[in-house]
Amino acid sequence: MPCGCVLARSTRRSDMTRGQETQPRPTLLSSCARATTAAESRYRISAKPFTHRSSRVIALDHRSAAIIREVAAESWGGGHFLVFESALPDDALLRRAPDDSEGQNATTALLSEELDGADTVVMVASAQASATAASLIGDAAAARGIMTAGLVVPAPAAAQAPDPIVAALRPNAMVLVVLRQATDLAEVLSALRV
Repeated sequence: MPCGCVLARSTRRSDMTRGQETQPRPTLLSSCARATTAAESRYRISAKPFTHRSSRVIALDHRSAAIIREVAAESWGGGHFLVFESALPDDALLRRAPDDSEGQNATTALLSEELDGADTVVMVASAQASATAASLIGDAAAARGIMTAGLVVPAPAAAQAPDPIVAALRPNAMVLVVLRQATDLAEVLSALRV
């Protein structure tokens, strides 16, 4: 048994009645080998594996806003990159992160308008982020049944620890990740299919 297959004798009635000794043969052909045959290929799905989400990536402070602006310059399928500006009664004012075509003249939008049609909200924050912003965005997304994620950008070595913003994001994000490096942000957003 050099191949490791289980060998069995034939149990067909015709072989037993003839009194012939049969050669051992492997049982259970590999399902992987069968799946690669032309006959099985007609059952394969030929659609694109993933669809893009309608995501909103919102920076909660100035440091994370600078990082968001860099990331927004890349090609993203369905992501809108925004910066939290201020809280309004029952809403929030956001500024669209400019890409190369907009320059520094980015337009503003209301949080309630941006969340219409969104299926994912990613809050990006550093240690200086506002707990009020995280709460306001998290509550608005939860009221609409939108999945939320919080990404905490690491501070420079001499800056304060991210503990307060982690505590502020924890009740407002379904997924919370403290990044090791700010450069990891693009990879995490890609994994979230922004």
